[in-house]
Order: sequence, then structure tokens, then C-alpha cells
Amino acid sequence: MTEREEDQLRSMKEQLDQIPIPEEALSDAIRAGVREAEQQRIRKRKARRFIWPVAAVAALLLAFVMTIRVSPAFAHAVSSLPGMSQIVEMIQYDKGMKAIIANDYYEEIHATDSDGTVTVTLNGVIVDQSGMVISYTVDSTTGMKDPQIDKIELYTGNELLEHQGISFNYPSEDGKMSNEQLIHYNFIEPLPTDSQEFELKLSIRDTEDHQFSLPFSIKKPVAEGKVYELDRTVTVDVQKLTIQSITVHPLKVTVRIKEDPDNTMDILQYEDLRIEDGDGEVWSRITNGMTATQDEDGTDLYFLQSNYFEQPDLMVFRMNRMQAIDKTEKLVVDTLTGEVLKTPSDGKLAVTELSPTLVETQLRTGPEFGYGYLGSAVDANGKTIDLASGGSWHIGEYSYNDMRFTNGDYMNPITIHFFAYPNYIEGDVTIRLE
Repeated sequence: MTEREEDQLRSMKEQLDQIPIPEEALSDAIRAGVREAEQQRIRKRKARRFIWPVAAVAALLLAFVMTIRVSPAFAHAVSSLPGMSQIVEMIQYDKGMKAIIANDYYEEIHATDSDGTVTVTLNGVIVDQSGMVISYTVDSTTGMKDPQIDKIELYTGNELLEHQGISFNYPSEDGKMSNEQLIHYNFIEPLPTDSQEFELKLSIRDTEDHQFSLPFSIKKPVAEGKVYELDRTVTVDVQKLTIQSITVHPLKVTVRIKEDPDNTMDILQYEDLRIEDGDGEVWSRITNGMTATQDEDGTDLYFLQSNYFEQPDLMVFRMNRMQAIDKTEKLVVDTLTGEVLKTPSDGKLAVTELSPTLVETQLRTGPEFGYGYLGSAVDANGKTIDLASGGSWHIGEYSYNDMRFTNGDYMNPITIHFFAYPNYIEGDVTIRLE
């Protein structure tokens, strides 16, 4: 692609970005386009195979980024390119990922390892100081049966990169011969910007174990995060919070928030954390991948979509609404006797089933809540109880959440803390970043 053609495409993008498109209509159009394309694929007995030159792929990616808002059918076509289907899905919901592709920060890799039955191909990566997104493809000669990932380790040199969280899907559907997936690997410590050599170790299990080692190197320099040291204490409905810092990376924005230990309420969920520029453009919470975590000292880390490549003249951090519950409000049960000893005083929560290995609850939340609300469970000695599984679902005005324990080997009664709860406090927090 010539520079003139690139300039023309960028000009088209700027014009397209000015077109207002209702979000609901866009979502409906994307779903309709995907359904139509899938139906066409099913009707064709034989699939055509295309070989794309690298230059053509780059041109298509740039054009795709510029037209995704108005052409879901084209987005579906681009997603069929090797390694790009999951990246395309992320772009639809993450402005930062869209900017990464538009600014040529995604790097193709094509490292491969095989054990004769299963082959893993590392298609490409996005690396910054905060983490790495890895696009990979799993191919099986026989079709994997109920595949599970047992191990994901990422090394630089011979040093294991410690993570604060990894998010991923299973490598393929049951019986499928080939499938593309992403791994989101979030670093605990900032990655040195001169890092180039890496190795991904992956263990996949179906009817047998498959071990893979994929050394690879990157050529693009690791982008350095932009740190805004704030240490600003704000008050929302008499609850004090300290916004310690905000760090802007290409993959995400990290917001560090510390709650005052003397607060009377536990802040459960920050509903509208966001970055805004002077034109009202908003970068909100990440919805795909890891969304939040907590340091050992209790500092909360929340992740927003990134405006790293935008460089607006004015940039402010804002939040207005959060879920909070009084620290005295608990769920306390005796799973041995079947007694419910304490529930929140608003009467919204009911325990529907109780045994030494199961606590099932119902919470009146309204139809738009969208959270699993039960958090950790601790026994009478303050020991965290191991969970075998947990689930949440929604019916009408009610949300449901259960916790299944590995066994009943703990001391009753137990206290269950809340991860979310439909009780809100509001304020107006605005901090200029400069």
C-alpha cells in the first residue's frame, strides 16, 4: 500500500467516525451479519482457501479498522484470516484494541510446536509493560475431546514472568479440528521496555497431555506506560477513597484505588470508571478479559480501555456511581444445622438451599443487574473455604448465585462476603490528568 493510499484510508476513517450510529442498531447489524455469513458457510459443501500476501493483510486490517462501524459483513470476512478472528471480536468492544491495530502495534509471530497429534501455532502478540495478548491456533489431526488448559507460563530469557491474572478460553470446541483463541497474560511487575526474547509454555489436556514450548522474539519496542501519580483523596457519600495513580498502556489503563479502612461501607463495584477527553469521547471499563484485581495490601486495580495512541489535549478521570454495602451487612449461615443466621437488613436476599457443600441464594436485583454477587466464604476461624464451583443466573427481577464447596471440612458458622450488591452511592469525582 502506498503512502497516498494510506492517507486516503485515514481520511475515510475520520469521515466515518463522524457518522452517528445507534449502538443498539449496530449490535443488531453485527449479529445479523454473522448469522447470514454462517448460514452461507454451512450451505457451501467445500470451503475455498485463500493465500493472502502480507501487504494485502496489512491493507485489509487498516481498511477493516476504518470500516468496522458500518460493515459487519466485512469484519466477518477479515476475521477468517489466520489468527485474527479473536482480535476482531475484541476490536468490536474495545477502543484501545482498535487503536492498537490502526497504529500497527500488533506483531505477527508464526511460531509453531507439534507433538504429532496436536499443533499449536502462535500467530501474533500485543506486548506492553502491563501484559501480553497472545493469539494462537490449535490444530488436531483427530479433533480434541473436551480440551482443557492445564498450564500457561510465559518466560523472558530464563525468567518466569509472574502474573496477576490470566484469562483464556478452552483451546477448541469438543471434536473440532482447528480453533483460534487468545490468552491475556497480565504482568505483576512492569516489563522492561528492551525485552525481545520470550517463550510460551503451554499444556493442553484431552484424553492425553500435550506439552508445547514456543520460543519467539519481537521486533517492535515495548511501549512505555504513561504514569500519572495522583494520590488524590476524594469523598463519595462520606466514604473516602484515594486515587493513587493512573497508568496508560496500549493494552489498558490501570487505575489504582485505595479505600479508607475507617469507611463504614465496603465499595463493591465501581460502575462508571472512565477517561474522558475534551470532546466528550469516553474510554470505559474493559469488558473482554481481566477487568480488575487487588494487590496484597488491599489496593484495588481497575482496567479501562486505552487511549494511549490518542494523545488528547484534555484528559480527565471520572466516576459517579458505585455499589456499596454497610460493613455490618453479612450473609452468615450454619451449613451443618441448616440455619440462616444473618442476611442483609433490606430483605432482598433469601437462602434457597443449604447443605455442607452447597449454598444457593436468591437476590431481588431488577432485570439489568448483570453481576454474580457472592464473593469469598470464610469459616468461624477466619479460614477461606475452598470452592469446587460457583454459578450465577438471572430470571425476571431476581438474580441467583450458588457456591459449591469441595467438602464440609470447615468450622461453622460461615460468613459469605459480597462481590456485588444492588445498593448504590453516588457523587461526582473529576480529576484532570496532566
